Amino acid sequence: MSAKLPRINLNKPVSSTLASDLKLALRRFGAFRLVVAPETRQHCPDVAREFFTQPITAKTDIKGYSPFASERVRGRAEIPKESIYFFRHGAEPNHLKGPSCNLYRSVKSLHEGWTPIRLQLLKTISQALDSDTSLTGTTLLDSATIGIHYYDSRSLPDFSAHFSPPHMDSGTLTILFRSHNENDGLEIADLETTEKQDSEGVGSEASFMHVPTFGDDAPEVVVFAGTRLQRLLGRDRVRACVHRVRGPGPEAHNNSGVQRLSIAMFCAPSGPSTSPPS
Repeated sequence: MSAKLPRINLNKPVSSTLASDLKLALRRFGAFRLVVAPETRQHCPDVAREFFTQPITAKTDIKGYSPFASERVRGRAEIPKESIYFFRHGAEPNHLKGPSCNLYRSVKSLHEGWTPIRLQLLKTISQALDSDTSLTGTTLLDSATIGIHYYDSRSLPDFSAHFSPPHMDSGTLTILFRSHNENDGLEIADLETTEKQDSEGVGSEASFMHVPTFGDDAPEVVVFAGTRLQRLLGRDRVRACVHRVRGPGPEAHNNSGVQRLSIAMFCAPSGPSTSPPS
C-alpha cells in the first residue's frame, strides 16, 4: 500500500483543508510532499553517480566521505552504503580538485538555491500548525547539511532485507531528492499502528507504507519531520518520521545488481555525529 501524503506548494497559500491534512499527516507519518520548480534539483544525481564510480583510493581522503558500511543505525547495524556529506556543522568544505570537485559545485548550487526555500517552508509549517515556536532565525536552525548516499545491492548480505533499517533523522526536516526509480524501496511507518515511540520499536511493530516516486522530472520532493522538530513543536503536533529503505530482494544479488542514489538535505542536524541515512 502507498502512503497518500499532502502536497505543499509554497507559491500558493495553505488552505484550511490543506492545513488540516498536513496536521494529520505530521502526526500519522511525520512526512509530506513539497512541490518544487524543476530547476531547483540541479544536476546533482548525474555528477554524484560519476563520483561514486571512482575507485575507493580516489575517495578515501576526501573530507566528508564515508566509506561503505562505515555508518551504523543506533550504533549497531552497519548500513550497506557509502556517502559524502557537505556543509556539515555549517562548514563549507574545500573541494577544489579531484573527483569531488564537480560534485561540490553542483551541491553548492543546490544548497544556495534551497536556502530561501527551506526557510520559507519552515515558516509555512509553523503557520499551518498554528505554532508560535520559531523554527528559523538562529545559526543552528538555519543550517543545513547535504548528504548523498549510494547503495548497491551487490554489496548486500544475501540475508539482508533492507538497504537501511527503520530510523529517524535528527534535526527539524529532511528534504529528500530521490532517484528516478519508481520503486526505490522507500517506506514510512504508519505511526497510528503502534504505541511504540522509539524507531527500533516502531520498526518491529508498525505497518510500513511505500512512498512512490514520480520520475526525475517530477516537480516535488519528500519531506520528513526529524526529532528536533518533534521536540520543538511537541509530539501531539508532530511525530518524527520513521522510515526505511527496502532492498530489492535476493534475486538482485547478481552481477548487475540494483543501484540506489538519494540526496538528503538535513535541516538543523543535531550534534557532531553522523547524519542518519535516507
